[in-house]
Amino acid sequence: MKSLFSSQGHWFKGMLHTHTTESDGWLSPERVLKAYKNMGFDFVCLTDHWKVTPKPEKAPEGVLYIPGVELDGGATEAGNFHLVGIDVRDSAAFKPIKPNKEYSARELLELLRAENGLVALAHPSWNGVTCADAADIADDLFAMEVWNSGCDVEIGRGLADVQWDDLLSRNHKIKGIAVDDAHRYYIDSGRGWVMVKAETLSRQAIRAALEKGEYYSSTGPIIHDVLLDDSAITIKCSPVRKIDLVSSPTKGQSTLAPRGSNLTEHTFLLSNGIGRYARLRIMDSAGCLAWTNPVFFN
Repeated sequence: MKSLFSSQGHWFKGMLHTHTTESDGWLSPERVLKAYKNMGFDFVCLTDHWKVTPKPEKAPEGVLYIPGVELDGGATEAGNFHLVGIDVRDSAAFKPIKPNKEYSARELLELLRAENGLVALAHPSWNGVTCADAADIADDLFAMEVWNSGCDVEIGRGLADVQWDDLLSRNHKIKGIAVDDAHRYYIDSGRGWVMVKAETLSRQAIRAALEKGEYYSSTGPIIHDVLLDDSAITIKCSPVRKIDLVSSPTKGQSTLAPRGSNLTEHTFLLSNGIGRYARLRIMDSAGCLAWTNPVFFN
């Protein structure tokens, strides 16, 4: 069986969406980086609204700064779009030349791509973005936020499993990420992250691993490995109560640990029912989740 994380390297814990006092966050850029370092993070992408926040002069050692930005606009029937640009150019400058609501989602995406950003759809559950809304840009997105801590804390709409599967079921090959989108920090930070397997802790290596999907997303559980061949998929993880193989509508499989016990490994036979894609989701006894990226089948 082949590992989904077969590349050589080390695991690095990262934050891909968070805010500072340069927009509407409560902490300065320096304090944000220090806060995440103290929580065991290896890299942080600062994503203030319509502004690329530069690396602080007194940035702490031991945590990698990555420049990013969050743009909003593109009105939908229920809300609007927010797109996050990850690893944009340090010199990137974003200034709206018309009211935000007049920007289409495609225009926002192209602004971010013009500055070399990996573009992620932010908190689709929070602002009511549907599969139909996102269809025009979905194939050009790097990922979508399957978990957003801030949106969960604020109004209980941080989880976007349904929106992710709606896109995947329609053959949009999009990855998922878990993020904080922290603003207040005392309540909305350190609750969602990505674990990236990269050769080194550098912007180039982290970006390459993200683009290849050499990572998983989590709010707590650890995924040690995922093994796949033509007949089965096996996951090895920290102790969890439930493991789901999520696939196309009416397809997929699930296993639940007996009451009072946990699972640390499980194999799903693909012959038991699989659609055009499969992704794994695990849940521990505290209700915390972790997700792999999808694997696609002919």
